[in-house]
Amino acid sequence: MIWVSPTVDRTHHVTNNPRMRRAALLLFLAACPAKKPGGPTPPPVPGVGCPSASNVYVASYVAPPQGEQGHSGWVLPLFAASAFTVEGKPGYAPIDPATAAAAGVPAAPTSVWLVPPNAPACKATIGSYYAAAIDAPTSMSYGVELGGCPAPQDPSDAVAIVLVSDAPPSECKVYPPRPIAARLGEVDKQNQWSRPTKETPIPAAFAKAIPRHTCTAPDCETLWSIAQVEVDGKPVAWSGAVNWLEIPPGSPPSAQCTWKAETFSGFFIAGPDGSPVQISDGQDHPLVLSAVLADKSGPHVLLAEGTGEYTAYDLSNGVSQIGRHLVWLHAPADAYGALDKIGPDCAP
Repeated sequence: MIWVSPTVDRTHHVTNNPRMRRAALLLFLAACPAKKPGGPTPPPVPGVGCPSASNVYVASYVAPPQGEQGHSGWVLPLFAASAFTVEGKPGYAPIDPATAAAAGVPAAPTSVWLVPPNAPACKATIGSYYAAAIDAPTSMSYGVELGGCPAPQDPSDAVAIVLVSDAPPSECKVYPPRPIAARLGEVDKQNQWSRPTKETPIPAAFAKAIPRHTCTAPDCETLWSIAQVEVDGKPVAWSGAVNWLEIPPGSPPSAQCTWKAETFSGFFIAGPDGSPVQISDGQDHPLVLSAVLADKSGPHVLLAEGTGEYTAYDLSNGVSQIGRHLVWLHAPADAYGALDKIGPDCAP
């Protein structure tokens, strides 16, 4: 399996709490046997295409905070549970299968392939179950450790897709979204936003999904950021945000955080007629399109991710269906930032 695009942009939410740092790290995730003398060479194992969405997971590379002991390596999150207290519980600890089952952790898959964004696919081995205690909000995150695959060379590549397959899924390709249209404005060193002076127009195919809105400069500026996934030259999915930013006459740049904005955002698939159809199910919190998986028979799975949560959707003839929805981390409310604001940066 290969990644078609060499880079994937991911945002990490990290707090100063050691347990939450460890939990946040959880978010943002072959050797050949020696030949026997004189023995026959085993035939190569044929590759296969993409699995169904129910057999797609997301793994993370974790490491203990500096100066602390703990596990370093790939892990496969499987479950999150609220807890009355985590007092006295270690931030991260291996647990046995019986303890995991009693906590409600589903059984781990048995044959998995780790697919990092900038490295070859790797056959991973399933290790011990683990439990991670989280302070805010008080909860537990569970999963299994994965062995046999190298650490990412770039820390930003610490999240990987995991495919359940007995044979190498070498015929399955990962297509991340790529930017195709933007009108954002400029931000200077003092974090002051200025009106856009350049833009890439919104493609006509995606424009059908945007609500009608009257916005006329200079009292209003329309901003947008659109990304698209193409498979064999054909659009199959989009991720986009559009803002209509009201700017009162004479309002100085220093007042930019008082300007009101109406927003529209989400991710979409190409429907049966090619028009964008928004996907809104399978999201406890807003998710972001991260990849489409396709093989020679076409696109099969769309993956959307967020803080401690992801959903894999089966794709068929312009229709999506949830195959796996997993919440593996209960994060604090401020971890779920607004995904649709693309104007002035007014974050605290």
